[in-house]
Amino acid sequence: LFRFCSYTMGLVGNIVGQRIRARREALQKSLLRRGRLPHVRIPLRFEKIRKKVRKKITGAEDCRVRDHVRQRMEEPPVVRLIDKISFLFGVIGCGLIEYAVLQQPTSFANWYVAFIIPLVVLRLYLYARLKWHYFLLDFCYMVNVACVMQVLVFPNSPLLLIINYAHASGPLALAIPTWRNSLVFHSLDKITSVFVHSLPALHVFCLRWFPQGDVVPPNLVFTHTMGLSLAAYLAWQLFYLVLTEVIFHSHLSQRQELMTSIRWLTTPPYSGITLWVHRGMQKCRVMGRDELFDSESSKTKAIFIVVQLLYTAVTLLPVTFLWRSYRLHCLYIVSMLLICIWNGASYYIEVFSRAYRKQFEGDATAKRAALLEMFGAPDRKAAKRDDGTLAAPDVQKPKDV
Repeated sequence: LFRFCSYTMGLVGNIVGQRIRARREALQKSLLRRGRLPHVRIPLRFEKIRKKVRKKITGAEDCRVRDHVRQRMEEPPVVRLIDKISFLFGVIGCGLIEYAVLQQPTSFANWYVAFIIPLVVLRLYLYARLKWHYFLLDFCYMVNVACVMQVLVFPNSPLLLIINYAHASGPLALAIPTWRNSLVFHSLDKITSVFVHSLPALHVFCLRWFPQGDVVPPNLVFTHTMGLSLAAYLAWQLFYLVLTEVIFHSHLSQRQELMTSIRWLTTPPYSGITLWVHRGMQKCRVMGRDELFDSESSKTKAIFIVVQLLYTAVTLLPVTFLWRSYRLHCLYIVSMLLICIWNGASYYIEVFSRAYRKQFEGDATAKRAALLEMFGAPDRKAAKRDDGTLAAPDVQKPKDV
């Protein structure tokens, strides 16, 4: 929160300062042309005050205050303190969610909104700094938006309830084992990923088994539920393609450092579902033996659109069965949470002990590489050959993201 506030204040101050300087310089140029102003850009007394304040705060006259604050925030003691605070609030958050589900299930919708909105806003801020903000157009965030809209705007809509129930209990809940979400308390990024995929499932669980009013239907028809869910999913897919392939296409093409889901998945070395899809496409002869995924090609985009549609359709199959059985639904939710815990334990033992210390060693480039390793981010620069093409993935030992 402190990092977010300091960054926001610095950003606002920078924007306001730039506008003031631009207006002042325009006025100065206008007055100079008219011969009404001497050639003095900044009054000497203001410059002396600025240097005095900078030296008092930063210790150097030529060091900006916001640069000094940003540098202090990246020092190892401050980073460790922030991680400890994240761990504390991560544990407290899990405890509060458990209390809400067990003691106040009829009011869990309010708890859900109180948790998910600050987490998503904070993720937008952090991902914007990493140039990953296009991730927030993904399907899981749109489902969370729909759930928040249901709580705040359309609480009596049975149609929206069915769609959100199907998406949250199907694709989002099963994304936990698919994308190896890990309950790592000190990592705000991993805790947010767990909450983004698990809180909507807990929200619709409480709506189903602890309803208020007559909004919840007694039964779900399989064909009706599948039709509504897939129609809503296809609407999101069309919206996503319009944004990334039409509106922001030139912007994304010119800035390859901006990370999107398909760029993340298609950057070698392949792992998880990307590795399976790559091998499947080669066996089906859709792709050549040495052909790699290219995030900018229409062929790769079509493959991943079809694969994601199939994944969504398959993960929607158990939804109506969960609606009918309280015990089955409880077992399903508990299983997803146990997978989160197991992945978190594996992360602490296998990855964290090695990668955490690296982010405090070496120069700025090495520290950033270690930080991205903790996120599990692919290195698009390292994956390219000298001629600009992607290097072959290591399919024998895939990287565990």
